[in-house]
Amino acid sequence: IGIADSVLNKPGKLTEEEFEIIKTHAALGYEMFKNSDRPILKTSAIIAYTHHEKYAGGGYPRGLEGEDIPIEGRITALADVFDALGHDRCYKKAWPLQQIFELFRSERGKHFDPVLIDLFFENLDKFLELKNRYEDEL
Repeated sequence: IGIADSVLNKPGKLTEEEFEIIKTHAALGYEMFKNSDRPILKTSAIIAYTHHEKYAGGGYPRGLEGEDIPIEGRITALADVFDALGHDRCYKKAWPLQQIFELFRSERGKHFDPVLIDLFFENLDKFLELKNRYEDEL
């Protein structure tokens, strides 16, 4: 949202300046939805603003950590990374599932909420069923 296609679809590594531009999408999405009276759009604002925060801190835009990150953002962070790594992008090939799972395990309590990582693996068959069911729609 609000990011030039030339930056979004760049096939190579982003410059620091381009990455700073990419990072603005969190605040742009928040600003777009925050004043809505509709609960789903208010939730969308929370998700937009917090899905790049990291459980141990160091994310953006606000550097929140742990339980200070709303659950909507923590859930979406996990789903967003799972989706991004599992699909081809103009700048990378899709990762094999086992490689994604290794990353999730290594980032438990760092990038991702450890409780959500545990729930993800406890329900992995259900997540993979959903992924496979909707694969062609992405």
